[in-house]
Amino acid sequence: MRRFAVAGLTAATLLLTGCSSDSEPVGGNSPDEVVEPLTEEPAAPDPTVEETEDTSVQDYLDKHGISDVMVMRLAAIAEANNYADAPMEKPDAKLFATVIGDHCETVASGEQTWNYYKEDDKSTGGTQSQVDAFYGFAQDTFCPSMTTEQ
Repeated sequence: MRRFAVAGLTAATLLLTGCSSDSEPVGGNSPDEVVEPLTEEPAAPDPTVEETEDTSVQDYLDKHGISDVMVMRLAAIAEANNYADAPMEKPDAKLFATVIGDHCETVASGEQTWNYYKEDDKSTGGTQSQVDAFYGFAQDTFCPSMTTEQ
């Protein structure tokens, strides 16, 4: 038991003195010196980097010539045909217009058909009359009003 106590004291002494044969304490501080703990200050924000607002939805609408009037007409048709809960707020209506605008482009490119979108909407609960009314407006009015700036 005594042997363990001596070994423990020796180990504690070595740990406290840093296992060093130097006469200087670790860190070069004298016993009378007060050492402040090192604390790192948070970095100040870079004044050249500003947080920017995401403008991708508005950029899409602008690029495709989709006006606020057309966005709100699409939202009204969507609400009337159970595609959205009324009232659809303007930010949501703008986002929705980008989705339908993408549908217009996908159909125009031949990647997809209007029938595909109609069947997809019916499979998620839309009635035939709702789907026909909504996509009738999209095909006949909304999509033809889109332009693309070159």
